[in-house]
Amino acid sequence: MHSQAIAFGLTLTADFPLPGLRSGVPLPGRDGYGRPLRLVRVPWSELAALARPRDHVGYRRMFDGCQFAMCRRPAGDVLFDYGPRALFHLSADHRVLRCAAVDGDDPTWQRVLLDTVLWATSFLRGLELLHASAVETTAGVLALLAPSGGGKSSLAAELLRRGGRLFSDDIVAFEQVGGKVLAHPGPPLMNLSSTLAVGDPGRFETIAEIAGERWVRVRQERARPLALAAIVLVERGDVTGVGRLGARALNADCALTAATTLTLLRHGVGLAHCRKRAHRRFALFSALAAATPVYRLTADTTVPVAELADLMERRVGLGSGSCSPQPACA
Repeated sequence: MHSQAIAFGLTLTADFPLPGLRSGVPLPGRDGYGRPLRLVRVPWSELAALARPRDHVGYRRMFDGCQFAMCRRPAGDVLFDYGPRALFHLSADHRVLRCAAVDGDDPTWQRVLLDTVLWATSFLRGLELLHASAVETTAGVLALLAPSGGGKSSLAAELLRRGGRLFSDDIVAFEQVGGKVLAHPGPPLMNLSSTLAVGDPGRFETIAEIAGERWVRVRQERARPLALAAIVLVERGDVTGVGRLGARALNADCALTAATTLTLLRHGVGLAHCRKRAHRRFALFSALAAATPVYRLTADTTVPVAELADLMERRVGLGSGSCSPQPACA
């Protein structure tokens, strides 16, 4: 039985089960905008020879104590090398992703696949990326921008507890369609601090505890590509004084700001070898900044996330209780 999903503008089918992918559920043909990606499990021996030599490294990081590297190959194919845990090989036409894992049940390689490997593939397929968490509310999709550890996922989780629907955690993919900038949803998965309460266990399913984080699946209806309703720049730090809303928003404020293309580019995600796309990325973020209200949410680190959500709801125009409850879906 094939598993299927929409993620980062890709229409995924897999011949093996993965968290966040549904088994045997047909997908509407237009949701992925014609970017099919087939995921196939293969033996480790089928990909092991591709891991040497490790040339043309375009991206390198440490994930969960294991080095991850993206290696471009001369024929245009790409190898994602996750050390001794997994190898992922993307075909030269970027339509087939072969996956080999030492331990098929290890959640670390699954998380890297459904996060980094997929958004990198989306980028290679022509989409532009922002480092952001996004939640769909009755007012539309809100994108929360902040650097790693800046609190955007915690704030997104609070909006989900109030009835919002997860649009994407950590990365949002964009493209221009008919003169409009559309955001594409990510997988219905989140990375949250292990100390953060996730709320309704019927809607939030913990897949695994990894390196002090809780990898969570959000049960909900599938999101669809949409234009952003607003962007919120989340800045936590030492803030003095009283916010615009008085004592309830002590040491916090949320207000419209005059954002520019450079404001968004600071949160853009790219790959070093794709510099030729800089002009197109600038044009897309310019269109996004011009069409989307941008708010700056500043707050002292002592302000509870629930109070930040209250403040943001009032200033961004969500209104109390405006995140309508969504039915849980298997």
